[in-house]
Amino acid sequence: MLQLVVGQLLNGVIVGTLYAIIALGVTLTFGITGIVNFALGAFMMLGAYFTWYFSDGLGIPYPLAVVLATLAIALVGLVADQVLFRFTRNNLINGLIVSIGLISVIVAIVLMVWTTTPQNMHYVLPGVFRVGGVIVPKMKAVVFGVLLLVILFTYAALTRTWAGRAAYAYAQNPEAAALMGVRTKVLQAGVAAYSAALAGLGGGLYASLYSITPEIGAGYILKGVEAAILAGIGSVMGSFAGGIIIGVAEGVGSIFLPSAYNDAYGLVFLVLILLFKPAGLFAVSSR
Repeated sequence: MLQLVVGQLLNGVIVGTLYAIIALGVTLTFGITGIVNFALGAFMMLGAYFTWYFSDGLGIPYPLAVVLATLAIALVGLVADQVLFRFTRNNLINGLIVSIGLISVIVAIVLMVWTTTPQNMHYVLPGVFRVGGVIVPKMKAVVFGVLLLVILFTYAALTRTWAGRAAYAYAQNPEAAALMGVRTKVLQAGVAAYSAALAGLGGGLYASLYSITPEIGAGYILKGVEAAILAGIGSVMGSFAGGIIIGVAEGVGSIFLPSAYNDAYGLVFLVLILLFKPAGLFAVSSR
């Protein structure tokens, strides 16, 4: 029983990093544009499909396929921001409506191109690590390591570079940041593209672990938003912690309850935490 709990705990941590990368995109986008972009889930799904197509369809090595898919999704996110979302800055309702419409368009295109048939990549990195009686697939460990490095890199960039400090300044006071020389339109477009790239990277790594279907984005954006709110919108490392909390809750909870209850764990944790800390666990002051 102990081995089972430890195994599910580790599995929950790994899955939680996928939630965390979406939560990070959510918190960055909201902090700079004032929009909760639900289309990030669709961008993740596109990243998974692009990676699968580049790798299995065109024969591109998997690591390069992930990079190309991530760049492609960053471009998609930038175009979507400039064509659609820039007209909804700091308007939650309009941004939500636009993102839902964009999700419908993306899903419809994917259905036309790849249908509803689940797609599966070849085994990218077969084999497992054995720690005592616990088995961890090598690819899952790699996915966890890559996503953790990306989250740490993002945190370092936000806290140690001029662009990161400009983003924090804008999130605190847009008018003052603009007066100090921050190019706000460039900053907003850059954050939109980077957030989309994060989602695309998550999708590309997801493709190496699980079957790909047009519906995967909906579940992951829900968990990503839950993780971002649970941690407190605006906290980068909080987004990571929120994703891990939800992932671990699902992993360990599945031992005792049917997997059909998985979607409820995040909501239960969210409600319990917000009852005592309405701003979230790691909330930072916002504009």
